[in-house]
Amino acid sequence: MSLLAPEALASFLDRVTASAEVELEWVDLLSQLEYVGFRKIAKAVPYDRVSLETLRHASEEASHAYLLKAAAEKNGLPPRSWREGRFSAAGWRYFQGLDRGIEAAVADPALCYPLVSVAVERRVLALYPAYLERTRIPDVRRAVERILVEERAHARLFEDRALPADAVTAAWRLEERLWAEFVPEAVALAASPG
Repeated sequence: MSLLAPEALASFLDRVTASAEVELEWVDLLSQLEYVGFRKIAKAVPYDRVSLETLRHASEEASHAYLLKAAAEKNGLPPRSWREGRFSAAGWRYFQGLDRGIEAAVADPALCYPLVSVAVERRVLALYPAYLERTRIPDVRRAVERILVEERAHARLFEDRALPADAVTAAWRLEERLWAEFVPEAVALAASPG
């Protein structure tokens, strides 16, 4: 199953990184999405089922949001709410569509968090290395390198779970469709005046 053709991903990321202002908006969006991932964990896992593994995953997602937001602000993005970000609404639609779509498709609510995570980790492991090749902002490079180490561990964590193969495939397909809707919108937003 494909994610986004390498040339399409490269073209998209080249547009995002062509302007420092737009790239900082992009980093802010990544921070927002990492935070939404943290919230998904916190909201989806009942307190009596929280394990050390769950706490580690949640804390790392929160840390990713912090690292990216800190890098963006250190390099010139004004401190502000994510709501004010250029890509914010599009990013929110992407993640909310994934979360709600998976939630509607599975009978067992306990599967929602791991299936959303499987789909998102797969995207991150395709997107972040390609982005890392293009960013010229040292603080962002350091943040993304650190995040990638942890995201690879997260992916392995979910690969080890016995998730229903058909549900994983459905989650991947949904995520691909939503990402394919997000990218043209993000390209248009990248080209629009701030």
